[in-house]
This record gives sequence, C-alpha cells and structure tokens, in this order.
Amino acid sequence: MSYAVVWRENDGPARAGLAEVEDRCLALSKDRRVQYCDLADVYLERRSGGSASSRPALVLICHDGSRLQIESLEGLGALHELAGELVEARSTVAV
Repeated sequence: MSYAVVWRENDGPARAGLAEVEDRCLALSKDRRVQYCDLADVYLERRSGGSASSRPALVLICHDGSRLQIESLEGLGALHELAGELVEARSTVAV
C-alpha cells in the first residue's frame, strides 16, 4: 500500500512523495529505502503547536544513527495504519 507523505532525514529538507511498505524495506519516493533489519526503533511522535511542522510523525531510528521523520498528508489514521504495517513487516522479517 502507498501513503502520501512528507519525510525528512536527519532534520534535512522536507521531501514530498510516497511511502510504500515492501517485503524487506520501506521505500520513500523511490529515493530512499530503509531495510527493516536496519531499524533500531520505530515510534510515533506527537508535538504541540499550530504550525505544519507540529504534525504527528512516524519516526524511524536506524542502527547507524540516522533518523527519518515521516508525516502523513492523508491524516492521522493513515499515519497509524502506516506505523502498523511497518511494525508488522519488520517483525515478519525478523522471524
């Protein structure tokens, strides 16, 4: 399944595109692939404030220390769905 997102890596520039949950990785706009086995942590981050940068985000922390922040353009429900799919796909690869 594909999700319309805005993502940032290590607080770099925002990129708009699609997040796609694949068999062994999460593909972000065909520019960046994150292998599930490379993920050290996955969590939802909620921030307060009224600006666009205060939207809830799915945060991926890789073993190499890189941090990806993913915000949904489709709403909070889609972000939770993406998080659930990612956690499920990650646990399937780990088995």
